[in-house]
Amino acid sequence: MRSLLCIFLALAISALTSAQQSASLDTRVSSILARMESKDLSTREEAFQDMTDLLSEEQPPAQASGKTGAFAGFFARHPDQAERVKLGLIQLLASENGLFVSGKNATPGTLTEEDGEYYAEVIDTVSSLDDERVIPALVGAMTTGGIAQHGLLKYGDKALGPVMEQLKNPDALFRAVALSMSVTLLGKRNDPASNKRASDLVRLYLTDPSPVVRGGAVGDIFCLADRQEFVPTLEKIAKTDPEKFAGKALDGGDGEEFYPVRYDARQALRAIQNNKSCGP
Repeated sequence: MRSLLCIFLALAISALTSAQQSASLDTRVSSILARMESKDLSTREEAFQDMTDLLSEEQPPAQASGKTGAFAGFFARHPDQAERVKLGLIQLLASENGLFVSGKNATPGTLTEEDGEYYAEVIDTVSSLDDERVIPALVGAMTTGGIAQHGLLKYGDKALGPVMEQLKNPDALFRAVALSMSVTLLGKRNDPASNKRASDLVRLYLTDPSPVVRGGAVGDIFCLADRQEFVPTLEKIAKTDPEKFAGKALDGGDGEEFYPVRYDARQALRAIQNNKSCGP
């Protein structure tokens, strides 16, 4: 009888301890999420660091498998917290895109190098989440470079539609990046219809009003399945694109002047003629 009573007490104490730990974790998560929604950037930065520490703190060093593994482990151990933590991180990136990419509510010259590093960490963290709901937030960050772009590429066709929507963006850099990403995503399908679609997109944006987009489109030709068919077009662009910048072309092809898209076209022609493979 005494033995049964001891077992009962042990179970009761264990249940009480578990409930207390759960309540404590819930309180911590709630506090962090609230601070991640602050209007003050430094408060959001501190809250984000607290969140990443929380998600990683239970990961045994011997079993460390990077951020993705640590976060997946936390979500597996605490499924009751997983949903709101993921959504909180996704919303944080969406909000920071407005500050760091669009410049909303940002006073020129106030963002520091440390702020930029924080933003990059947010992108990296959201990219590590295995959840297709991150796609819109990563699309909003895709002009920042490789982390967001690689994060999108792993979603394949699910990312294609949201990426292609940015081809209509009034911001030329977004259009240029969206075109390159679209060509890459279509190329991963490796079928005739997708290859043609990629070529048609590039052909269309070779006439974009912005030299940033036209130059990007010229570079995208290099990775098209039918790139050889674009040689006459590239030869024409190399002689006629109207955008002139200050300076002198590295290859001397513009004499004492510099036409950046013409230069890009000459580079693409040389790569095709030398049969270089697509890639960095």
